[in-house]
Amino acid sequence: MCVMLHLISRILAEARGRLEGNAPLLKGPLAPDPGCYSARSTPRPRIGANAAHILERGQRGVVGDLLKLEGVALNPSPAKPKPAIRDFGKENVRKLREIQKRFRELETQREHAKPVPVKALWISPKYQDVSSRVMAQLQVSKLELILLIHIIPLMISKGHTVDFVNHNARAAAKTNLRRSQSLQNLRDKPQPSAEKSRVPQYLEQRKLQWKKEEEKRRRNTPDPSVPAGHTQISERERQETLQSLEDSTSLVSELQSLPVKADTMSVRSRRAQLDQRLSEVEEAIKIFSRDKVYVKVNS
Repeated sequence: MCVMLHLISRILAEARGRLEGNAPLLKGPLAPDPGCYSARSTPRPRIGANAAHILERGQRGVVGDLLKLEGVALNPSPAKPKPAIRDFGKENVRKLREIQKRFRELETQREHAKPVPVKALWISPKYQDVSSRVMAQLQVSKLELILLIHIIPLMISKGHTVDFVNHNARAAAKTNLRRSQSLQNLRDKPQPSAEKSRVPQYLEQRKLQWKKEEEKRRRNTPDPSVPAGHTQISERERQETLQSLEDSTSLVSELQSLPVKADTMSVRSRRAQLDQRLSEVEEAIKIFSRDKVYVKVNS
């Protein structure tokens, strides 16, 4: 009993010493773990980041990784899908309903296409006892038709025929031509002053006035192609000037009449003047041969 108490007190003292940090040294050989000599917690194992998965695999084991077979097909050959079972009864019912729907649509279209009965017009009781002239004419025509139907076969059977062409011609000659009230009103109506399909005189005059104003405006409008300080001569003046320049043969004949062997000062000066004049005429012919010729305005 005393031995047990001694051991318990010794264990408690060692535990208190480890907690306080002054635990006595153990007897015997050195322990492999240096934590046995101090009350501090065991430090974390020093391991690199690239070897963390090795530590976790060692702590957890590799059995769990090996049993992770979710999503992995054990049989490499996939099973063939079963063909879908068709319900022919439902398909037949659906087709019958579609046929009934189309038939109902056709019936609705036929109902809408039928003519709608027209509502009878209201008739005043004041004219109930008045006989209709149109109805009387229709009844007379019906009687005539009935008579013709019964009389013509009888006449044919007796050998008599009717020349309806001559009969209609004689009836048409005796019938008086009656014009309608609208035609009589048109005949009695005074003729208008303006005739149809003819432009009135004032519009013709107005068109002529517009044409003259447009020509005047076009003549007074300055041509943008004319240089500043110049004016364009008319086509008639240009043609007359060009014709006069081309007909100037007197200079050429005078130049040809000069003596070739004579080499005096007067002959040479006259020949030079004629050459210069001919050059000016040729230059003027080139200018007046253009489509437009501009002349400088004297300011």
